[in-house]
Amino acid sequence: MITQPAMNTESAETLVESFLGRSPRPAMDVRVQLQDQSWSWQQGHSESSPSRVFEIGSVGKMFTTTLLALLVQDRQVSLSDPVERFYPSLPWSAGVTLEELATHTSGLPGNPFGQWQLMRRGRQLAEEFQPQDLFSFLQALEPPLKGAGKVRYSNLGMAVLGHILAMVCGKPYGEAVRSLILDPLGMNDTRLDPEDYSAGRLMKGHNARGEEMPPFAWAGMEAAGLWRSTGDDMMIFLSAQRGVLGEPWASLAEETTRARAKIGRNARIGLGWFLSDHKQWGPVAWHGGGTFGQHCVVAWPLDRSAAVTVLTNRMPPWWHHAIPGRQIERLPYRLVKALCRPQGESPRD
Repeated sequence: MITQPAMNTESAETLVESFLGRSPRPAMDVRVQLQDQSWSWQQGHSESSPSRVFEIGSVGKMFTTTLLALLVQDRQVSLSDPVERFYPSLPWSAGVTLEELATHTSGLPGNPFGQWQLMRRGRQLAEEFQPQDLFSFLQALEPPLKGAGKVRYSNLGMAVLGHILAMVCGKPYGEAVRSLILDPLGMNDTRLDPEDYSAGRLMKGHNARGEEMPPFAWAGMEAAGLWRSTGDDMMIFLSAQRGVLGEPWASLAEETTRARAKIGRNARIGLGWFLSDHKQWGPVAWHGGGTFGQHCVVAWPLDRSAAVTVLTNRMPPWWHHAIPGRQIERLPYRLVKALCRPQGESPRD
């Protein structure tokens, strides 16, 4: 368990400023909870103004898998249910389960278009995409699916899972998540549609060149990562994962963070959550998210002693993901280390 006397906020602020010097972001919202102490840091908007809204990308997949765990708990579905139960016409549906969709082990491709297309025309392709395009692509896939049984990150698989869960709930995916998860938790600023927010609250995204990007759109793929949220709301969600808000959230988090497939020597996957072994935190649940103009990460140790959320409004150049000092995914661990550092001791990279 992470122990914490008094937070070294100066060290944490220096660390964030150093990170932004290496990987600039116009706006950033950082929240940390250590035991019963909290720390936050904002750039690009005032703490006194209403919380700014960021695109959280694939972090929204955790809403999808939490909804799955909730429906399993209520015995409306089973993790072993085949996709065939819901979409019998899909050629590969008999050989893929809901658990495999949620753990990225179904063998479904990552996206409904190739990596080269994604790199060159990704935003345009996503904006032109329609829900019927999703099922046209899925209908054309023939079994056996390549790589089935191995972790192969799939936006497609999570989108299919969202459509299935919506069918079970008898309402659109976004409404199901809102009524069963967001509203009960009081996450009032977490929505799919950018039009749901008042003017000025949406942070403008920026691409790797620093150019402003329009709000992210990808019709039919909502369950894979179209959610928007705030630092306040994401900390509520992580509080639910940590058991602070009681049941059913603590039990659901135990279900979603149970290791179900191996990625590498020290990495596994649960229902959506990536699970890593960290020398400082021990076992950690985390997920990153990125759109064409925004980038974020959330993380919490499974002993539930801490939680970190980092929201930013720029997707950095690809090579930033390969350099430790520029990797947003490492920032949560470095922040906790900085906040736990003795007062007066400066951070060392």
